[in-house]
Amino acid sequence: MANRNFPQWLEQLQSQALVKVERQLVLLVGDVCWVKALLQINSQTQTTDDLLVFSHHPDLASTIDTKHFSQQLGSENNKILFSCVENSMAETLSLDAFAALSGTLVAGGIMFLWLEQPLEHAIEQTNMLSLKYFYQQLLNNKNLAIVQQNSDQSFGQILPVLDCGLTINWSLKVEFLYQTKTKEQQTAVEKVINVSKGHRNRPLVLTADRGRGKSSALAIACVQLLDNNNKQGNERLNIVITAPHVRSLSVFYQQLARSFSENGTDFSYVNSSKTSIIHSFGSITFIAIDQLIHISGSLDVSLLLVDEAASIPVHLLTELAVRYSRIVFSSTVHGYEGAGRGFTLKFQQKLKQLMPQWRSFHMHEPIRWRTDDPLETFVFDSCLLNAKLVELPPLGESSAMINTRASLSFSQLTSKELVEDTRLLEQVFSVLVTAHYQTSPNDISLILDNHAAHVFIAKFEGNIVGVALLLEEGCSKSADIQAVASNQRRLKNQFIPQSLLTHCGFTESFNYQYLRILRIAIHPQYHGCGFGSRFLNSLQIYAKKQQVDFIGASFGANAQLLKFWQNEGYQVARIGFTKDKASGEHSALVLCAVSDKGQFFERKIINEFYGSFDYLLTDEYKSLAAPLVWQILHHCPDKSLPKLSSHQLSSVADFINKKRQFSHCVRALHYWCLLHCKETYHPKVLLLIERILQKKSVENVCLNHLLTGKKMLNEALIQYISHHQSK
Repeated sequence: MANRNFPQWLEQLQSQALVKVERQLVLLVGDVCWVKALLQINSQTQTTDDLLVFSHHPDLASTIDTKHFSQQLGSENNKILFSCVENSMAETLSLDAFAALSGTLVAGGIMFLWLEQPLEHAIEQTNMLSLKYFYQQLLNNKNLAIVQQNSDQSFGQILPVLDCGLTINWSLKVEFLYQTKTKEQQTAVEKVINVSKGHRNRPLVLTADRGRGKSSALAIACVQLLDNNNKQGNERLNIVITAPHVRSLSVFYQQLARSFSENGTDFSYVNSSKTSIIHSFGSITFIAIDQLIHISGSLDVSLLLVDEAASIPVHLLTELAVRYSRIVFSSTVHGYEGAGRGFTLKFQQKLKQLMPQWRSFHMHEPIRWRTDDPLETFVFDSCLLNAKLVELPPLGESSAMINTRASLSFSQLTSKELVEDTRLLEQVFSVLVTAHYQTSPNDISLILDNHAAHVFIAKFEGNIVGVALLLEEGCSKSADIQAVASNQRRLKNQFIPQSLLTHCGFTESFNYQYLRILRIAIHPQYHGCGFGSRFLNSLQIYAKKQQVDFIGASFGANAQLLKFWQNEGYQVARIGFTKDKASGEHSALVLCAVSDKGQFFERKIINEFYGSFDYLLTDEYKSLAAPLVWQILHHCPDKSLPKLSSHQLSSVADFINKKRQFSHCVRALHYWCLLHCKETYHPKVLLLIERILQKKSVENVCLNHLLTGKKMLNEALIQYISHHQSK
């Protein structure tokens, strides 16, 4: 039998791992029948009671939905079987799934990886560079235990047995306050409580590697605050929690229920989704980020918790910090949830400017396993989750002087170069994760395996200071294009032409070739030095040499970011109608034509966009931030702008002279405002954009601009238009 001695060996291995409070990685090398027999997987049901299986192999069924593996976060497993067999994968190895599922293993747990051939053979035979990279990482792992099928189907290898003198001393277990698992988690709970009870405008930034219990710490702190808010005269505590997605708060809500139960506290759910909780002395409610910003003036929030803050754009986090006086920003700083380095570097710089008395706390100690756990170390190394950003020498010159120097060079890296030089791959990854992108382990596959992907680096004095990832798009098969046009399918690596066809109605969009900038990042030490601008310019030169028609990008739009792209010659081709759930922003598609053929099509795209933008400001674009509206209109082609007739000029004059009411002159004011947005920016123009162009209610505009009512609003409009009309 294939498993003749395996159960005894596995029991010893798990006991040894439990004693050391760690998890082990085991590679199984053999055919599918041998693996199923070894792990006692039922041949008929394809399942086993205590084994989670992640597989695309036709003869080895997965026990979970492979597309929604993240739903396992917060659960606990003792054994996982993860298939690495190349021909069993939908495309390539899901490093996201591997990293995420590894986090569900508890101490004493085993992560089984399965291959049908030895690592050396697998490395030689695979054509997928991401697999070659991952297999090489396994081969270099000194802690890897390999169990290989023999030709006679017998068990082939046994690790050293557990030292008989090594026993678990449960008497050493330390008890911490609030049923926390570590001293750091207890400290985190106390720091969250202090935000609620201490001085206002001293936000806490709580960061942690994955598996440290930060989300549980938030929940435990909430329970402690509510249960101890029973003194007479205390106001009810209204705790609000937000995150990019409510489903990412499953651990938080599970811990809430567990802690309330342990304390013997009564509570009830307000809604069917169980995201709002009522307690005798307060409440806990989930509110989406965009709602929190939109209705901040009418909310009574005792404490705001922002979980997975690294997945939220910095400018939205800044708005929350300004609007709410007691707030905790919590996030994983690297791991499968998102690298979070941009959050660490950029947002904390903002906090230093806005609220110099902000506090931070980082949780290092794992809860489910020991520090330097062998499995976690391998996951972090192989998935580049610990790619260190190189500390660069400070720039001793002004930005203007640096910008004129010739020492900034640009080059393209091949996948072969990256897979053969893992240090170079780590450097590239470390810069990418500083940008506000959801960089994940699967991006390794994107960089190494996707033939349409191109990696570029910018170097300054020999150091990598910028990284860009581009994708080739356009010119697909006619059958595929027809399927897209009829809304029957969506094509991979065809975002720009697909959007131009399905959203904008340009049937000729696939007749052009595009380079889409999927990622671009500059080393944070060198922000503001003009490197980003020069990098984009070099990419445009490359695009011209490749004889493509357009270079473009898509991103969550805000005024500052869009201004950067427009200053580099990019035109807005589309603004999404709905806000992205993760960013709370409308997406922007920007294009820059680099061929004569492309320039003609670009003019057509831009004219169509601006031709409808004005009309949509009172409908789909009514929620666009006024600074973003101004930024878009500021670059409106003159041909798309209206012309004020003599009668309309008289109407504007009548309004500012109080001869006619606002509503009687609103069309003329509308045209005047569109034309005025082409002039130099003035902060008070936002008032006009909201009231005249977006037709927001008097109440809403007054609330946004601290005006007492309609009369004061009209006076502000008259004063502004009168001042600028006279110029």
